[in-house]
Amino acid sequence: MIKGLNYRFFILLSTVLACTILAFFVGFIKNETIVYTHSFYAPILLAGVWYRKKAIYIALFLSIIYILVTYPLAHLSIDVFARSAIFVAVAYVIGLVSEERAKGEEKLKETKDYLDNIITSSVDAIAVVDMDGIVRSWNKAAEDYMGYTEAEVIGTSNKKFFADPEEGEKIMRIVQRDGGLKNYRTTVLNKDKKPVHTSMSAALLRDKNGVPIGTVRMSRDITKEVELEEKIKEERDNLNLILESMDDGVYIVSKDYKVEFMNKVLIDTLGYHVGDICYKVFHNRDDSCPLCKNAEVMKGKTVRWEWDSRRNNKTYDLFETPLKDIKGTMSKLTIFRDISERKRMENELRDAEERYRVIFEHALTALCVIEHGEVVSLANKEFETLSGYSREEIEGKKWIDFIADEDMDRVQNYCEERRKGEAPACCEFKFVSSNGEIKQVNAWIEPIPGANRCIASLLDITELKRKEDELRETCEKLTELDKMKREFLNVAYHEMRSPLAPIVGYASMLERCELSGKGKKYLYIIEQSARELEKMINRMLELARIDSKKIELSLEGVYIPEVVAEVVKGIEPETKEKKQVISTVVPGVKIQADKQKVGAIFYNLISNAIKYTEEGGKIDIMVVDREREGDIRVCIADTGIGIPEEHLPKIFERFYMVDTSLTRKSGSLGLGLSIVKEYVKLHGGKVWATSEFGKGSKFFFIMPKRQ
Repeated sequence: MIKGLNYRFFILLSTVLACTILAFFVGFIKNETIVYTHSFYAPILLAGVWYRKKAIYIALFLSIIYILVTYPLAHLSIDVFARSAIFVAVAYVIGLVSEERAKGEEKLKETKDYLDNIITSSVDAIAVVDMDGIVRSWNKAAEDYMGYTEAEVIGTSNKKFFADPEEGEKIMRIVQRDGGLKNYRTTVLNKDKKPVHTSMSAALLRDKNGVPIGTVRMSRDITKEVELEEKIKEERDNLNLILESMDDGVYIVSKDYKVEFMNKVLIDTLGYHVGDICYKVFHNRDDSCPLCKNAEVMKGKTVRWEWDSRRNNKTYDLFETPLKDIKGTMSKLTIFRDISERKRMENELRDAEERYRVIFEHALTALCVIEHGEVVSLANKEFETLSGYSREEIEGKKWIDFIADEDMDRVQNYCEERRKGEAPACCEFKFVSSNGEIKQVNAWIEPIPGANRCIASLLDITELKRKEDELRETCEKLTELDKMKREFLNVAYHEMRSPLAPIVGYASMLERCELSGKGKKYLYIIEQSARELEKMINRMLELARIDSKKIELSLEGVYIPEVVAEVVKGIEPETKEKKQVISTVVPGVKIQADKQKVGAIFYNLISNAIKYTEEGGKIDIMVVDREREGDIRVCIADTGIGIPEEHLPKIFERFYMVDTSLTRKSGSLGLGLSIVKEYVKLHGGKVWATSEFGKGSKFFFIMPKRQ
C-alpha cells in the first residue's frame, strides 16, 4: 500500500513539475498563454482520481502558476481567471466523482454476496472428467482453444492440461466438497504448451442413485480478458481508461442534448450513441424529457436523482454535475449507477417487514422485543392484554419490571445463558401485570441473529397451573380411594374365603353318608360350585397382591417340558369330557423363573383355549427356544370360536369379556388373561394374541431365559 502511494505521489509530483516548467518555458520564452494550459488537466485529473477532493489544492497551485506566468502578458484578464476557475471546477468534479466511485465500490463490496448469485459467467468449452480424473467427454469448443482433438484426449488424465498438475485434483476436491464451483480461474497449457487463461465452472455429476460419478467442467478462454486487465492496471494514469473501467456508467451531454462521451458500461447497457441526441435515441421523443435536469445543471447546479428506465426496466441512481471545457463550453457530466437490484431488495425487505409486522401484531401469544437484555422496545396486542399496560407504557420499560421478585435472579441468569446459547428456549416464571396481579407464564426467548436483542413469546398458563393443581389434588384423592378400594377388596376376598372352607368340608363329609341319587348329584354340584368360587376368589386375591406390589418371584431352574406336562395332565379330565385333542411341541429347555407362576401362565392359557373350543376341537402347544435372543417363545393355538378383531387390544384387561353370554355359561370373570399378562410382565416378557373370528385364536408370550 505504501509503495503504491509513493508511486502515485511521484507521478503526480512529476506531472505538476512538468506543467510548471512547461508554463514558464512557454509563457516567458514563447510568450504564449493558452496552449500550454491543456497540459494542466493531466495532474488535476490524476489528483482527482487518486486523492479525490484534494485535487483542488493542485488546481489552486497550477492556477497561481498560470496567473504568475500570464500576468506580464495578459495583465490578469477575465479569461485568465476563467481558466483558473475551470481548473478548480474540474478538480472538484473529478474529486467528487472519484469519491462517489469509492463509496460505490465500498457499497458493492457489502452486497457482493447478493451479486455473486446474480452474476453468472458464460461458458464455452465443456469437458466431463470421471472421479479418477480421466477425461470422458471433450467438445468442439475445447478443441478450438486447446488444440487437442477429442480422440487425443478421451481416456487420458486431466492433469496434463494444467500448468500446475496438482490443479486438477484440487478442482476435484472442491467440487466434491461444495458440489460445484463457479468462475474458478486457472491456467492451462494448449497443445503447443502455451499458457491459456481460463475461467472454469464445474458441477458434480451423479448417477440415478445419487452416487458421484464425475464432474462436468465448463470453461472459456479469458486470456484476452486477463491481458486487458493487466493493460488497464499498467495505464491507470490515463483518465479515459479509468472512466472505461468504472463500474458505473458515465456520459457527457452538451447544452443542446448531444451525447459527447459514453463509457463502456453505458455503451454495453444502452448501446453506442456518441453524437446522437439523447432524448431521441434513449426515449424516442421529439423534444426533451419532462424530468430532464439539463437546464438546471447548465445553470451550475449539481443534481442527484433516481431514474426508472422503461427501455431496459432498470432503476439508476444519477449524479449530474456541470462540466466546462477549456473553451468555457458547458456540458453535463452524468454518472449512472444501476440500483435495480438494491431497489428490488428494498421492496422485498419492505414487504417482508410488513408481513412480519402483521404476524407479530396478530399472533395469539404475547410477543415483545428486548433490547440488550434490558429494555422492551416493541410489543404486540396480546402483550398489552397480558401486562395491562398500554403500548406507549410498555415500550421503553425495563424487562425486569415484569418479573416477580422471587424469580428475578433465575430469569436474569436464564436470559444471559440463553444469549450465549447455553440454555433451553423455554423458561417458566411469575409475571407481574400493571395492577400487581401475578400470572404464571411460559416464555420462549430467542436471540435475533446479528443484533443484541431477543424476541420473547409469553404464554399465560395461570389457568393451566390452577387446573394442574386441581388435577393433582383429584389424583391424590383418587389414589387414596384406590388404596382404600384395594384394602377393602383384599379384606373382602379373605372374608369370602372363610365360609368356603366349611362348605367344602361338610360337602366332603356328606359324601360318606347314605344319599339318594339326586342327593349325590346335588352334593356334587355344591362341591364343584364351591371349588369354582374358590378359584375366582384366589384369582382376585392374586391380582390384589400384584396391585399392592406384595408379590415377588421365587426364582429357580424351571424345566419347561415338565411344567407343560403337569398342566396338561391336570387339565386332562376337561379335555376328555369335551373330546378335545392337545398336541405339544416342547424342546428340552430350562429357564430361570418362578415355577408356580409359569405353571399358572400355561394353565390359564390352556384352560382358556379348552373353555372356548367346542367338542372335538384341537389345541396346539408350541415352545421355541430362541438362542440368539436369549428367550423362549410360546404359542397356544386353538380351533375355537375366535375373537373379533376390535376386541383383541382389550382382552388382557381385567374383567373384560368379549361375549357376556359365553362368559356366564363358562363361569368366568375375565381375570385369567389379566393374571397371565401380569405374570409374564413380572418375568420381563410380553404377551399378545391373534385371532380370526370363527376360526380359532393364538396366544403368544415371550419370556427371558435369565432374570
